[in-house]
Amino acid sequence: MEKNNILVRDLCKQFDGFLLDHVSFQVPKGRIVGFIGENGAGKSTAINLILDELKRDNGQIQIFGKENTFPSVRENIGVVFDECNFHDVFNTSDIEKILSGVYKSWDSSLYRQYLKKFKIPERKQIGSFSKGMKMKLSIICAMAHRPKLLILDEATTGLDPVVRDEMLDLFLEFIQDEECSIFFSSHITSDIQKIADYVTYIIHGTAVKVAESRIVTVF
Repeated sequence: MEKNNILVRDLCKQFDGFLLDHVSFQVPKGRIVGFIGENGAGKSTAINLILDELKRDNGQIQIFGKENTFPSVRENIGVVFDECNFHDVFNTSDIEKILSGVYKSWDSSLYRQYLKKFKIPERKQIGSFSKGMKMKLSIICAMAHRPKLLILDEATTGLDPVVRDEMLDLFLEFIQDEECSIFFSSHITSDIQKIADYVTYIIHGTAVKVAESRIVTVF
C-alpha cells in the first residue's frame, strides 16, 4: 500500500538565472510537512510543478501513488495560495454554486458549518472582505470537498494570531484521518513548529534538508 500522498524524486526545473536541482522529498499519509526557504528559493516553483501548473524538466512526481498528471488526483486535493482568487462581485453562495459543480465530493453542509464557525458573512460581496477573511474563505473552500491532501502556500498570511491558531487546530483535526496529509509552505516559522511533523528546507533550489520539526529552530 502506498504510504505517501506526495513523492518527489530528483525534481528539476530550469529558468533563466534559476535552477531547481534534483529536489527530493515526501509527504506521508497522516502527516503535516512544512516547506520553508527564503524568497526565491524555489518553494512556489516546486508547488506549481506538483500541481502540474508547470512542466518539469526531469524527475518524478507522484500523488496518491500516481503520476501528478493523472486526471483523478485533482478531485482529492485542496489548494490554498497566498491570494484569494475569487472574483470580488461573488458572495459565498455564488462560490458554492461554482465549486459544487467542480467537485463531485463537495459537502454543502460542511461548507456552511465552516462559514458559521469562522464568521464569514454570507451575503456580502467578497470584494468587501478583509484579507484575513478572504484567506479564511479560501481555506474553507479547499476543505469543503473533503480532500485527502491539502497544499497550502502561505495560507495563514493575513490572519490575526487568534484566528491563525484556530486554523492550525483545523489542520491538525484534518490529519486525524490518517489517509490525509498537508504540505504547508509558510514564512511564519512558529506556525510550522506548532503543527508540522517534518520540515523540508529548500536552499536556492539546490538542496533540501528534512528534519523533525521540533529540532529545526533556526532557519
